[in-house]
Amino acid sequence: MRKTVIIGAGLTGLSCGYKLKKKLDYLLIEKEKKAGGLCSSVSKNGFVFDYSGHLLHLRWEETKNFVLGLLKNNQVKIKRNAQIYLKGYYIDYPFQINLYNLPPEIKSKCVSDFLKANIYEKKQTENFKEWAIRTFGKSICEYFMFPYNEKLFSYPLEKLTTLWLGNFVPRPDIKTVLEGAYIGKVKNLGYNYEFYYPKRGGINHITQKLAGEIKEKIMTDSEVKSVSFKTKEIVLKNGEKIKYSKLINTTPLKDFILISDAPQKVKEAAKKLKHNTVYILNIGIKKTNFKQHWIYFPQKTFPFYRLGFYTNFSRYLAPENSDSLYAEVSVYENEFIDIEKTQRIIINQIKRLCIIKDYADIKTLLWTKADCGYVIYDFEREKALKIIFDYLNQVGVISIGRYGGWKYSFMEENIKEGFEAAKEITGGSYGV
Repeated sequence: MRKTVIIGAGLTGLSCGYKLKKKLDYLLIEKEKKAGGLCSSVSKNGFVFDYSGHLLHLRWEETKNFVLGLLKNNQVKIKRNAQIYLKGYYIDYPFQINLYNLPPEIKSKCVSDFLKANIYEKKQTENFKEWAIRTFGKSICEYFMFPYNEKLFSYPLEKLTTLWLGNFVPRPDIKTVLEGAYIGKVKNLGYNYEFYYPKRGGINHITQKLAGEIKEKIMTDSEVKSVSFKTKEIVLKNGEKIKYSKLINTTPLKDFILISDAPQKVKEAAKKLKHNTVYILNIGIKKTNFKQHWIYFPQKTFPFYRLGFYTNFSRYLAPENSDSLYAEVSVYENEFIDIEKTQRIIINQIKRLCIIKDYADIKTLLWTKADCGYVIYDFEREKALKIIFDYLNQVGVISIGRYGGWKYSFMEENIKEGFEAAKEITGGSYGV
């Protein structure tokens, strides 16, 4: 019997399935032993760790009401406290509008170069590196924009387009930069200045809540090995074959196409899609005085591009008199890191930063990994996606979400896309 099939029980797939639960007969297939994808949490020795920071930035009425309805009383609303660590100084985020705490000589360079960049007429550019220079000036780029984004993406910045920017990189006017440099902190700028988070259970709470509503529709521990668009059939790792009438993919688009019977031209396009891999060292420690939610580290002396403090999202993520944090390390595609060496360096660095006093302050350690962390917006991406999505439209397949859509997105957007896919395949309505 043919039915609607959703591949991937992460946040996007679960949201789509939730909206379909009273409307269609469908099956949600997940390769892991539990639903959630990267929007999951892991418990160890009384600590609850997410796969790095997963925070709910809510701006659309339908999705906001939906998420807060799921969380009910298990939620906290948080004002961002994020900083950049540069040459021994903590600078409030975003860097470009909070130059106040920088040494005078660095501040002067940043302001002067920003003014020069904004006096001259802007020229159209597709290259992120050129765009950043023309937008922020040389010094802001050299101190933060370039080294941080090189660490984040693990890819040459001159080979990146500007299509990923959206609201992720705040672009202030001259007045705002001058106020941030000479008067003090500029508040409430950037898409993530305010967010929600579960009070208990980690980010896992929201995906498990969703999964619990549709558990009879979810098939876990079921990796998809091949997809035939011609026969509308999926083959699982155990050999089971499933016929579908409608198909929604939320797993990494590149892998989805390469295990399919798509034409060679489409597969060649998929091979051009690029991404990084993010390794996350989760650390349980004795109580620390650090109150930041996360700190960016542009300098190459630090292997991680960001440290985040889980227990500053919610104190219930660690035992009493304990805190927890995560360090994110990026590599290109599926490159490996030396885990033991990197762990030793990270621990030495958090000791140097006085987050811990000595090794005895560490209570537990846990490595996790996002094999596909951030999509890379290089100059081949747009052309490749057009070829792929033109074909998927022809065969009536929907591919959505951060990875199914192959883009830089946030949690609420993924929920929204799940809702929209449910509407599309039901002709403009859904069951709940």
